[in-house]
Amino acid sequence: METAGRHAAVSLSATLRQTPQAFELLQALLVLEREQPQAASLGTGTSPHAEAVRLRGPLTPVFASSQIESLFQEHDKQAVLTTPVFGLGGPDGPLPYAFQEWLQQRARAKDHAPAEFLDLFQHRLLSLLYRILRKHRIAAGYSVPSASPVQAQLRALTGLLPQPLQERQALPDAALLARSALFADGRRSLAGFAAIIRQHFLVPVQVSAYQGAWRDIPAASRSRLKPGGRNLTLGSSAIAGTRVWDEHAGVCLTLGPLSSEQADSLLPDGTAHQQLAGFAALYFGPDLDCALTLLVAGAQPMVMDREQRPALNWNLGLHRQPTSQQQRIDTYLRQAEIV
Repeated sequence: METAGRHAAVSLSATLRQTPQAFELLQALLVLEREQPQAASLGTGTSPHAEAVRLRGPLTPVFASSQIESLFQEHDKQAVLTTPVFGLGGPDGPLPYAFQEWLQQRARAKDHAPAEFLDLFQHRLLSLLYRILRKHRIAAGYSVPSASPVQAQLRALTGLLPQPLQERQALPDAALLARSALFADGRRSLAGFAAIIRQHFLVPVQVSAYQGAWRDIPAASRSRLKPGGRNLTLGSSAIAGTRVWDEHAGVCLTLGPLSSEQADSLLPDGTAHQQLAGFAALYFGPDLDCALTLLVAGAQPMVMDREQRPALNWNLGLHRQPTSQQQRIDTYLRQAEIV
């Protein structure tokens, strides 16, 4: 039951405009920029009118009681924030007291041109101060993830720092950056890969090693029994056959029990299959094969539907009613070509 004396919820933007003195300068500027994501970030553009807020510094030799003096915004216009934190004036500013007193006299005479001219420079100085605060306060909670100070560091640890390597796969870069600790470690463990898949797809995962496979022997390394042949030295270069068994060819990834919808999305034509293959290729490299086994719980009977076409040996079952037995689907991860 709702408490009778509880106050109604007030948004952070409304609180900022009601009591701006209760906020720090960095907090207020972060909130104002998040309100207008289409605006240019402070200190990065060439037009102050395209930014979310206009900044004004101190021009009077008085000691302030808070980091924000005032915040004013007319309807559908740029907000104007006045702060005594840093600027040309103030008790510790470079402007002489006599010049600051002269500015006050001009303001009383309705002549605001000198102060507005100096505010052009103060806006730029305060914008640079804001960029410095954002850079060195990594834990700021209102930073856009793409503009976070640790974004470049996480990309470097994951191997996605160069621009041509970013957002090239079906797997979003954010899914990789969230697991930078596992990708940054040069040692590739099956437990680490299982943790990545389990956390991303929210399904039971088992990974087993030593999934052997036949490897074709290159034509230049094969033995040729004819005059002028090659690779015919016994115990050294002679090879019988055209392929060899590689016990370390790959690993086997087992997912399940899964529902029918989850299994369909993880099949080679499913929406999640390319993401799963992208994780395996980035974690183990392109030379390691990855067999995929899906355990489907409660297999459904075969239904002829144009929208959900049946796939031979994948989602077909010769039964009329749903069964509680698990259906096993064996396939391989198929990595799409990266353009």
